Amino acid sequence: MKPEEICNKLAWLGLGGYALFSPISIAASQIMLGLTVAGFLGYLLTSKDKNRLVFPPVGIIIIILAYIGYKFATMIIGSNSLIIIKEEWLFLMALIGAIMFQDIKKLTIILDLFVIGVLLVGGYGIWQHFVGVDLYHQVLLDKMTYGYRSIGTFSVYLTFSGFFALAAIFLIPVGFAVASKFRKIAYLLASQVALTCIFFNYSRSTIVALIIGIVLLIALLPNQYRKWAIPVVLLTLVVALVVSPDFLHRFKNMDKTEFSSVYANSRFAIWGTALSMIEEEPLVGVGPGNFAQKYLELRANQTGKKLSHAHNDILNVAAESGIICAVLFVLMWAVILWRLYKGYMKCPDGFQKGLIFGSLLASVVFLGMSQFESFFADEEVRLLLMFFWGIGLAVLANMKASERLSEIA
Repeated sequence: MKPEEICNKLAWLGLGGYALFSPISIAASQIMLGLTVAGFLGYLLTSKDKNRLVFPPVGIIIIILAYIGYKFATMIIGSNSLIIIKEEWLFLMALIGAIMFQDIKKLTIILDLFVIGVLLVGGYGIWQHFVGVDLYHQVLLDKMTYGYRSIGTFSVYLTFSGFFALAAIFLIPVGFAVASKFRKIAYLLASQVALTCIFFNYSRSTIVALIIGIVLLIALLPNQYRKWAIPVVLLTLVVALVVSPDFLHRFKNMDKTEFSSVYANSRFAIWGTALSMIEEEPLVGVGPGNFAQKYLELRANQTGKKLSHAHNDILNVAAESGIICAVLFVLMWAVILWRLYKGYMKCPDGFQKGLIFGSLLASVVFLGMSQFESFFADEEVRLLLMFFWGIGLAVLANMKASERLSEIA
């Protein structure tokens, strides 16, 4: 076997390992990403056909590099440790995926593995709701009025909820679009299992963002699928509300507990402290990784919790790395969302249209969640977003290649 073939297989093995283990273990997920990066770099060094590779649009690469570069500069100026920048290597999943996922047949196998992981951990999360035990960490779960708060194999409730929200919304359009009946059933079943886990997790920001995603899904989904999507989603919602009545109780008194600066741990209080950090260091921020220390110094109410992020991704970037970095961050999001939306509208009906639609919906849900939590600083959820970005960008590359072939013909 030639060296480039070995490297190519290693890269695909890493991607398959990530897809399977991503709902189970962040450590295993990042090891698999490392294997993917090593295999891909090895392929670039050994392959004679690398000139045939179609890379993501230059504009997207430039804005990502600009964001990373500015954040790196603020880290050198204001942070205590260079290891803080380690999170930014997760972008490699999106960039490598954008190239490798152009092979739709192999991508389908990768998605099969992802669905298996979602079904396994999702089923475990549903079981937790009724039993109240986390066997993975050997702890008891938070008791609700009826049932328990599911956490799957994750160590943080919000991380579990955020991850499964992206999985649920991505798999709905992909499940409708996939040709195989068996895959269609498996993908849609996994989406509903993930959706049920979210209701059994009770994270409000995730549920609000997911509602936005479902509205967009129904609005843009082709007519032949819309008549099926609406009853399926509504049925899952009704079942979850019956089995988990505490779901609606989580939203009571939010105007007082979250959107009032009186409470030390309310969103308004946290955002106000983040704004104070921005006012203090508008250009370079307080430094990546320094939010927790500065929060203790600047918070108005000293009885609040010690927090390591601003509970809002844009404010968090601005507080740690300055307003310019936050502008680059917003611009990056705008470019990605616009390209995915335009690609979806132009993409012919079929599996790839479902893939790019799923990528767009997952991005919208992530952005919605990140207005109330700093999910871009949460490596498990962020890495899944990068995985979906890679899929969406790969479809864009295939569309561009098809356009060139049609022009030649």
